[in-house]
Amino acid sequence: MASFTWSVSTPDGPVASGEAEFMVIPTTRGELGVMAEHAALVTVVTAGVLRVTRGGAVRSLAVGPGIVEVRDNAVRLFLSSVPREASAPSA
Repeated sequence: MASFTWSVSTPDGPVASGEAEFMVIPTTRGELGVMAEHAALVTVVTAGVLRVTRGGAVRSLAVGPGIVEVRDNAVRLFLSSVPREASAPSA
């Protein structure tokens, strides 16, 4: 399955990043599903759970409010905060 890059950042710096095949993002209009080569968009992210799928494994991250930009086969979340337990960078 095709993949895309993703990252989560706050004003304090990078929080997590990686490659994904599918991602579900909590937004003000419901959950947004993203796959590789998704159409470009910018929308508002609400506090909730970000779900990232790669190789059949699902990683869940608690996220705070912010915005998401989808473009050029990449998803970038710019959040005002993330819960303390989610603030360590990914490996």
